[in-house]
Amino acid sequence: MNKKLLATVRFYFAQCVFMNSIHYKAYNRLKGVQERNRNIVLGIASTTLILIILQIIGLEFEYENLLSVLSFCGIVLTGASLILELYNKEDISEIKSQHRNIGEEYKILRDQFISLIEEIMSSISSEEELRMKFKKLQNLYSQIGRYSPTTTGTDYSEAQSGLGLGKNDNEEFTWSNEEIDRFLPVELRIS
Repeated sequence: MNKKLLATVRFYFAQCVFMNSIHYKAYNRLKGVQERNRNIVLGIASTTLILIILQIIGLEFEYENLLSVLSFCGIVLTGASLILELYNKEDISEIKSQHRNIGEEYKILRDQFISLIEEIMSSISSEEELRMKFKKLQNLYSQIGRYSPTTTGTDYSEAQSGLGLGKNDNEEFTWSNEEIDRFLPVELRIS
């Protein structure tokens, strides 16, 4: 068993676990933003509908002062609605979907790295064959990262927390054997 190859494969496995978690945290963050925006639009639409009903009542009873106030409020709400639409011009649904899809890609790759770890530890394939499989998976990892949507520091911190990792400001993207082992089945752990 080649210990250096195993260590490298375990590192990429842990990276896939972490990247999967980050993209799902980003998905959840955007889902929350989308829900908040939906509630704001619903609130504006509901208030506008109430104002229209009150304006009809005001016209019926000829309340000019009430009509003036309601008209002003209606204009303000229409302006707020337009500003909200301009602010939310970018379609969050598409970016949210991209995060989910990338998270799934990392999950698939994670499972392939688990299989490769098992194969290395079992010594059932030649070292040359194992290295070729690793290079293929490493290339896939790079391709997924290249086309991934951007995540935030909050997504990163929440992924760390969700995986039970300590927050380290001087992090150098290293993984301890104990941290990696927490993500693996008992039979594939080395600590």
